[in-house]
Amino acid sequence: MVYCIAGITVINKNLLAGVVEKMKKDRPKDFKVFVELEGEKRISVDNLFNLLENIERYGSISRASTEIGLSYRYSWGLIQNAEKALGIVLVKKQIGGYEGGGTTLTREGRELLGQYREFKGEVDAQLDRFVEKAVGLIQPPLSADDTAGKTFQRHLLLASTMEPVETGLLDVLEGAFFQDSGVLVRHIALGSGRALQMAENGRVDMALTHAPELEEKFMHDGWGKAKYPIMANDFVLVGPASDPAGIAGVTASGGAIEAFRKIFLSRSPFISRSDFSGTHLKELNIWESAGISPEGESYIRSSGVIGNLGILHLAHEKKAYTLVDRATYLLSRSAEKNMKIFIGTEEGNVLPGELDNVFSLTLVNPERVISVNYEDALLFAGWLRGKEAQGVISGFGREKFGRPLFSTITN
Repeated sequence: MVYCIAGITVINKNLLAGVVEKMKKDRPKDFKVFVELEGEKRISVDNLFNLLENIERYGSISRASTEIGLSYRYSWGLIQNAEKALGIVLVKKQIGGYEGGGTTLTREGRELLGQYREFKGEVDAQLDRFVEKAVGLIQPPLSADDTAGKTFQRHLLLASTMEPVETGLLDVLEGAFFQDSGVLVRHIALGSGRALQMAENGRVDMALTHAPELEEKFMHDGWGKAKYPIMANDFVLVGPASDPAGIAGVTASGGAIEAFRKIFLSRSPFISRSDFSGTHLKELNIWESAGISPEGESYIRSSGVIGNLGILHLAHEKKAYTLVDRATYLLSRSAEKNMKIFIGTEEGNVLPGELDNVFSLTLVNPERVISVNYEDALLFAGWLRGKEAQGVISGFGREKFGRPLFSTITN
């Protein structure tokens, strides 16, 4: 089971063991946390959230470290690595406090902890429903002793764009597929550009991305064997409720292009992911359609910030506009932070298809990369387009947000 906020991934090892009956009786609490920087280096931060919770409770990193069995030195290194990966400050030291120098969470640290608890609750609710359905269907279920420390004979490696990972949806899908097929899917969270590059390098079996131009090039160049649209939502232009660029009055005839022009001409701050992710490429496409090459101090490039959640947080901090997907906006607490959606499909002020956001699974061509597991990748693609997976997608987020975070694609 994987939960993720802005590039921090938490893996529930019991789900990988497939012990459905045990999961039903005893909710797993054994987590392993890591941060992956630019898809290359994984920094172990196994007890990050426990550490933050205990710092919040005791006001001391020394006491927090002791409570969870970590050394003081390791704890500080763990926090510093997480802060570097996320581009935010999580804790602050001050004179005094419990047992000497005090340490407290910053506003950003508290918000990160709150976001983690929020989406973890959503994923756990989905998992509960899946477990109820799955009990008795596995013949026979694997035990933790059978799987611990062993290599799965059938497994797939997926390079995925951040949004399905950050929301927790991909993790639920991977878990359900494992129960149905016995094939373990592991994912690496990246921007779409990096995900497809990793696929081209033969390091994964498939890529889940939302960058149509890059996907088509990947297929045209012969690196992809097959491409399957899986789900969709839409991009939205969000910004401070004060609306310094005056884009609230933009209508469908002007759409995102007119809104971007207003932002640029007013020199209002705009946050760009600048990482060749699907979100960044959509942003560049809109600037190009508007006939604008964005430059200057108001155009803030933030390629070091991981994922749309991180970008949205930075936009709030800078009182800036930014482009994200609707699921990220709903997942965040932006509505409570004086950030709002100005331009979007549901808002009725974009041209048809202008901000569509389609997520497609592309399978690596085994004729170009002989090491890929194409047979099981094809099985996974078919399963994702089947009734069970489409049911998970169409319902994911409804309980928490009153609506699903993604829509299914029937074709």
